[in-house]
Amino acid sequence: MRCAICGTELDSIDDAIDEGWIPYFYDGEREHDYACPGCTEVFLESGKDGEMEVKEEYRGKIPYRDEKPKENGVMGIMLR
Repeated sequence: MRCAICGTELDSIDDAIDEGWIPYFYDGEREHDYACPGCTEVFLESGKDGEMEVKEEYRGKIPYRDEKPKENGVMGIMLR
């Protein structure tokens, strides 16, 4: 498992549970897998519905490790 925010990795789910990893969280409507305790403390909070979510001041500003990089919309053509 890998933290969606910082990229820290753990091999054991048992270790993750013992260390307090969050199994998922939301940034707006988008769900992300896993957050380590450090990132949880800094970036996440419990929302109105009890689900973990990104604090308002960080919403839409975090480059997640579990997403592909956003492309700039330019499509290149490869010539031989």
